[in-house]
Amino acid sequence: MKKLSLTQRILQNNYALLIIALLISIGIWIYMSMTASNDTSITVSNIPIQTELSESAKELGLQVFLEDEAKASVTVSGMRTMLGQISEADLIVTASANSISTTGNHTLPVSATKANPSSNFQITSCTPSSINVVVDYPKESTFDVKEDISYKVKDGYYGSVSMAFNKVTISGPQTEILKIKKVVAKAEVKGDLTESKDTKAEIVLYDSGDNVIPKNLLQLSSNTVDVRIEVMPEKAVPLKPVFKNKPGGLVLTEDMIKIEPSEIKIAAPQDALDNIKAVNLEAIDFNKLNNTKVVLKDLSIDVPESCKNISDTSAAAVTLDLRGMTSKEFDVESFSVEGLPSGFSCEVTSKSITVNVIGPKDEIESLKAEDIVAVIDAKNFSGKVGSVEMPITFKLSTVKSCWAYGEYKANVNITESN
Repeated sequence: MKKLSLTQRILQNNYALLIIALLISIGIWIYMSMTASNDTSITVSNIPIQTELSESAKELGLQVFLEDEAKASVTVSGMRTMLGQISEADLIVTASANSISTTGNHTLPVSATKANPSSNFQITSCTPSSINVVVDYPKESTFDVKEDISYKVKDGYYGSVSMAFNKVTISGPQTEILKIKKVVAKAEVKGDLTESKDTKAEIVLYDSGDNVIPKNLLQLSSNTVDVRIEVMPEKAVPLKPVFKNKPGGLVLTEDMIKIEPSEIKIAAPQDALDNIKAVNLEAIDFNKLNNTKVVLKDLSIDVPESCKNISDTSAAAVTLDLRGMTSKEFDVESFSVEGLPSGFSCEVTSKSITVNVIGPKDEIESLKAEDIVAVIDAKNFSGKVGSVEMPITFKLSTVKSCWAYGEYKANVNITESN
């Protein structure tokens, strides 16, 4: 039989294996115990740095401002088993400003202490050893936000910018707040736009020399603003005069009327733009026009709600040359009442009224006083009975291109019907 080696005999002996395993376990336990009892060190990071200001400085209203949220790293030493449980909550890092009582930039020493003085570890170092701060009076102000959005639209399109808000509240050191002279929402959108686009703009602060003011000492109600660039197709449309009390048969030829400007540019969604052939002007009352040449300035342009006037004008001028018309006065004795509510009756106490009628010469020559009826408009009757004045319009039954010039009223006596 082949003779076994010593190693083979030991491995085949269970009792010997048990002794070996026990000796190895005891050795490991002794090593771990000795290691655990040795001092070691760890570094705890991101610990907030607290600032302390003297009571006298606080009474003056002073405050410490940090450029950024100050954080420290602290190295501690002690038993390995103890250090494994240490966190930021076990350490207090302080930048002392107790000796400061004036405004300005200051360097403060930074130190670390245990949150629990009886904790079984030692602080060996703290980084940073000092921080720079600003001591000043706190101030808060609200500023208008101007938009500075750089974008481009494709030819035939119009773009406009709207912001989610146009004011921002800023707080911080008084010295920094007083530097702010302009607040701008700034963004840049690339490409030629053919449709609306949403983006975000950064709030940028400027001083009186248009230099950018850093915001690291300041708190803004928002550092960005939502911006919408509204993009719509555009086109030029003519301006159309609108008339009130214009005779139905009167035709205004090109030499009788002129509009300046004759057209404007508008922008609108495509479906709305396709349906707009002209834009109306503020109504012109023919009762206020006589047989002269008149220029009516600053007539408002009535742009539909779905559209935007993108021209550089919001009003137009209309020149009317009515010098070719004839004027004549008529004494009208025929009256009628329209619009009087039921339950009331009306007696016209005015027996006649003189009206100035303007129109083409041939129609004026053919018109007679008995062809004119003075119509008393009672639709705005207030319910007051007795003698009152009411406005008059005129019906000219035998002519089509004439109108009454001026404003007229008649005296009437209103009573309640039985």
